[in-house]
Amino acid sequence: MAIVPVERFTIYGPLSEKVSVLEDLQDLGCMHLIALSENGADDMPLRHASPDAVAALHFLKSSPERSRPATNDEEFDFDQVLSETLAVRGQLEDLRAERDELNVAMEGLLPWGNFRLPAEGEFGKLQLWFYVVPLFRLDALQNLPVAWEIVSKDHRFAYVAVLSEAPPSELDFGQVELDPRPLAEIQQRLEVVESDLEDLHWRRVRLTKWIHQFSRTLGIAQDRAAREQAAQQTWDADFMFALQGWAPASQRGQLCEFARNKGLAITVEPAGEEDCPPTLLSNRGLAAGGESAVKFYTTPAYDSWDPSGVVFLSFSIFFAMIMADAGYALLLAVLLAIFWRRLGGSSKNLRLRRLFTAIAVASIIYGIAVGSYFGLSPPPGSWLARLQLFDATDTALMMRLSIIVGVVHLVIANCARAWSRRWSPVMLSSFGWCCALLGGLAWGFGSSGTQPAQQLTSYGSGALVVGLLMVLFFSSEQPWFTWSIKSHGKRLLDGVLSLTNVSRAFGDVLSYLRLFALGLASAQLATTFNKLSYEASSNIGIGSLLAVLIVVLGHGLNFALAILSGVVHGLRLNCIEFFGWSLPDEGYPFQPFAKRYL
Repeated sequence: MAIVPVERFTIYGPLSEKVSVLEDLQDLGCMHLIALSENGADDMPLRHASPDAVAALHFLKSSPERSRPATNDEEFDFDQVLSETLAVRGQLEDLRAERDELNVAMEGLLPWGNFRLPAEGEFGKLQLWFYVVPLFRLDALQNLPVAWEIVSKDHRFAYVAVLSEAPPSELDFGQVELDPRPLAEIQQRLEVVESDLEDLHWRRVRLTKWIHQFSRTLGIAQDRAAREQAAQQTWDADFMFALQGWAPASQRGQLCEFARNKGLAITVEPAGEEDCPPTLLSNRGLAAGGESAVKFYTTPAYDSWDPSGVVFLSFSIFFAMIMADAGYALLLAVLLAIFWRRLGGSSKNLRLRRLFTAIAVASIIYGIAVGSYFGLSPPPGSWLARLQLFDATDTALMMRLSIIVGVVHLVIANCARAWSRRWSPVMLSSFGWCCALLGGLAWGFGSSGTQPAQQLTSYGSGALVVGLLMVLFFSSEQPWFTWSIKSHGKRLLDGVLSLTNVSRAFGDVLSYLRLFALGLASAQLATTFNKLSYEASSNIGIGSLLAVLIVVLGHGLNFALAILSGVVHGLRLNCIEFFGWSLPDEGYPFQPFAKRYL
């Protein structure tokens, strides 16, 4: 697990060869381009082919049904397929909106029956007014001085039509406006709309046979747009051009050979202290699963470190502590086995599969350690009971365990930050935080009053003081060997400001108590559903069915909540608390100038 070292490559060549050089360089796909021209800034968004074309392809790929792929490319007409796909999509959207509007109108007219509203002036000055009156308010109709009629009733309301010149003041509630179209006309139009939607659905299915050809053409167009953008990022003179970019140091030989074969000049420069290269993460094996979690939240700076391996391990442990049940973990493993092949189609899916496997294994081990199987404890004296190491309902024990996990996690974060600051005096401030965290842990746990505990308190308080002093004196970038009082004053001020992070460190450690709280909540919910199902099963007849429903729905809900909590809070502890101490600076990802379609 590491951040790939990169070097800056600058390629020079004749202006007439610029287009072919960019196309061949795009085939290599190993360089992150740097803009040498004001027309092509580094942060300029990548242009694609027509946004309508991208939307059309997504529309075809999202079709619930697909036809057999076409094999004759000569019959494919990109513009025609694009035009027809966009037309079908637009008509589908319009007809679906009309169908929803017709359903609402029909639902409103059903209690009133099929009738036609009178034209204006057909009854002279009289008009029809419609009211939905709750059944308990029907007495309000008895004293109306105008004609009225109850059209229909249901179990809650009466649907009343009133004939008068103006809405009666006695009915100050329940007035509704009906669609002017008769119910039969709306139903007929709804049938036509449903028929048209079905026709459009099959037109969409027929168009899906061109997905491969459409994707290929769109990919070629996107590659062409990327080359056009790259051409704007080069430096151009009367007869020559220059392009520059970052590439992995391992690609130096390939790029030099490329330049030699094309008759180009090339220079190679290592990344300097003032440079800010892009970050390219390279992980294999288990650590690759943590890379996806790291990229989900941030990109480490180039001069920092790659936390993928630590995140892979810690996220699996946190998830297991939150789920805290071997039964749920086995169910998770079964789901993983069902989707095993589906998660092996690409390198990204393989990384996720490794992460899910580690999560399932860690959850099973931790669930056995706490002795919880769908909220049930193993029988005393059984071999499962002998594998139980501690009780998840022991509040004091689990709180201590969560705090220890938090301190260890933050100590690893500060050690990693010290490594990224190696050979600098500031590195000692990170080691100072490690001493302070471990000293505070020992001082807090050693307050029981026994002689060994008092010694632990003494050692902890000493480590805490030494750690805070290291933070005070080594948190500043100010030079040490100077006679300037001002410089030493700034160093002291920076140290005092760094000490204000004591409250942050305390809060971050306590934040790991969520591991105990969520694990306890999951265990208590499982136990509660078991008790409810047992009480329901005691009733003969429907009680057994009710007990089964409680078990299935209750444990299903608890299982879903455990997964959601494990993902959200497992990522939170890594991405906020851990990254907050280990990755102070954020980088930007390495984006190779490469073809999207090969």
